[in-house]
Amino acid sequence: MQNIVIFGTGAAGRAIYRALKDEFNIVAFIDNNPNKQGTKYCDIEIYSVQNVVNLKFDYVYLGGIWADEMEAQLLNLIDKSKIKVLDEKDISFSTPSRQVATDEIMRVLDGYFKEIKMDYFLCNSALISLLRGNSLSVVSDVDLYVMNYADLEYLARELPHFLGSEYKLNLRYVKGDAAVRTDGQIKRISITNNLLESIVIDIGLFDEYENFMVCDYDDGRYFYFPKEIFEGGFTRLEYMGFELNVLKHYNEYLEFMYGKNYLEMPKRFSSNDYLNLKTKAQLEELKA
Repeated sequence: MQNIVIFGTGAAGRAIYRALKDEFNIVAFIDNNPNKQGTKYCDIEIYSVQNVVNLKFDYVYLGGIWADEMEAQLLNLIDKSKIKVLDEKDISFSTPSRQVATDEIMRVLDGYFKEIKMDYFLCNSALISLLRGNSLSVVSDVDLYVMNYADLEYLARELPHFLGSEYKLNLRYVKGDAAVRTDGQIKRISITNNLLESIVIDIGLFDEYENFMVCDYDDGRYFYFPKEIFEGGFTRLEYMGFELNVLKHYNEYLEFMYGKNYLEMPKRFSSNDYLNLKTKAQLEELKA
């Protein structure tokens, strides 16, 4: 049986573990997060990425949205022949309990948004999953967006009381020289729960930027869309016996982000495959 190392202990790394644990001997995880190094996942030690040179293994397996960056990091440490990058079809973030929990929180959140009369929309990979007829839990996180900053502030304040102790809210804040919002403002709300394979619901906001709507991607780049895509209002799509809000022009949104064949499962998909990611300097060029 081959000895393997898995790069990452986030959603993708854990999905790879579930896919490979019965076929290979998993000797270690490696992770860039210093808070995870020296701990264990499923009784398997987690090391720093740099420590991979001291481990005995046949291959390092990796995958997910950051696969290109992870592979580039490893190539400075080990030979390319020792690296295996899994295809999209081989990685599922879902488990039976995660599917039930994801569907339940989405039903609850949709009802809450209706109760407080707040507009929101589902988008990105979770929307594609819905359109493919799959569960939202097969993607690493479900992206929801509200329409103005006051809504984001309201949710940050009120959702902990509404959801209770079963769920945890984490707030991410704008840092440094952002394209639109100022340092210290809320950038995103993440909702998780206490399952081993936790749900992840991210609630964010697009900001107006000249003729575009933009959203921070966390790596110094921004998603941008023509403003007209957001001007058609909303529609409802059925999902698991209830309905969820999406942009009326969701098809144009997804095509602008992923291309016309967005419903087809790609062999691999990394952050470099998005069609609408720009740095702040590139956004300035679009504005000119």
